[in-house]
Amino acid sequence: MALPWQLAPEERKQLRRQARRAIGRVAERIHYVLLRSRDYSPAQIADLYQVDERTVLTWLQRYQTHGLAGLDDRPRSGRPRLAGAAAAAEARRCLDQSPGVVGVARTTWTRRLLQRHLGERLACFVSVRSVTRLIGRLGFVWSRPKLSLKQGDPEAAARLAAIEAAIAAAPEAPRLYEDECDLHQLPVVRGQYQRRGEQREIATPGINRKQPVFGFLNVLTGEWHYWLLARKRSSDFLVCLHALYQWYPSGPILLFLDNCSIHTSKLTRRWLAHHPRFQVYYLPAYSGHATNPVEKVWWALKAECAANQLYPSREAIQDAVHAFFSTFTRQAALRLVARHADKPALTVMTTAPDRWGTEGLPLAA
Repeated sequence: MALPWQLAPEERKQLRRQARRAIGRVAERIHYVLLRSRDYSPAQIADLYQVDERTVLTWLQRYQTHGLAGLDDRPRSGRPRLAGAAAAAEARRCLDQSPGVVGVARTTWTRRLLQRHLGERLACFVSVRSVTRLIGRLGFVWSRPKLSLKQGDPEAAARLAAIEAAIAAAPEAPRLYEDECDLHQLPVVRGQYQRRGEQREIATPGINRKQPVFGFLNVLTGEWHYWLLARKRSSDFLVCLHALYQWYPSGPILLFLDNCSIHTSKLTRRWLAHHPRFQVYYLPAYSGHATNPVEKVWWALKAECAANQLYPSREAIQDAVHAFFSTFTRQAALRLVARHADKPALTVMTTAPDRWGTEGLPLAA
């Protein structure tokens, strides 16, 4: 290797490249070598960087002896960590669970709470600053958790088995999944393209009226039935069932419902008892769109009709809903069902026509 002040072209290129990548004192030491190769004396270099001349000579000598690696900091002994691996292991165990699990009467860890716990647990003093560095080394950051529904339905397996058995017993019967949603005058705020530095303002209504929508999807054929009613009560739900009872005039009708109160009320159960062609099966609780594809219909409806849109009246909301479903084809409905095809309660038939229109649909304004 050439002497530091007689650098080969490739060596000079490597030093310059490393100087751009390195930070702090290492980059400065590389410049000592580059300046020395341009006939700057150690005294001149020391004057430029406001350091002692002996410091410059030391790093030039290290480069001459060890090359580029000689300019890195060497490990320092320093004072050993008071807690070390034991503190890291205990901190990791604590941060992975709530304080109550380890006997601390709090709901959330803070740096000072963790500092106090480590001091008591390990019988040594650990500063808040050390705890902060330790949390960072372990890969933990301060952020908001997310809510999730952990409660399951103990009857889920039995309910799905009953649905599967009903479908096997009546494979040609209509299979209607039902759900309700509300469209509000207050817009659903969603992300959109805006000019940089500008934020679009979306007007809000003085009174936030809502429009309930009842929807039924026949997953066997892709037929979609919906009603726009004034309220979401058991009596309104029965208006829809009465129309469907006439729409499917013969044979059993498999009806899959969630556990909403209007589906389980005394009035609804009494009406169903007098209309035995409806065979009602309740979906597992807390399952959402995993077992009810109608919720996917609502997602599509709200994305197209409610996102960042203020409607001046309920009538305007109704017009938007009718316009959306006027283009809702059987194939579109069946594509939603296909995403749930691994569920035993759902079967996809691909022989349905592409468009089926709105004529004959029982609608109520």
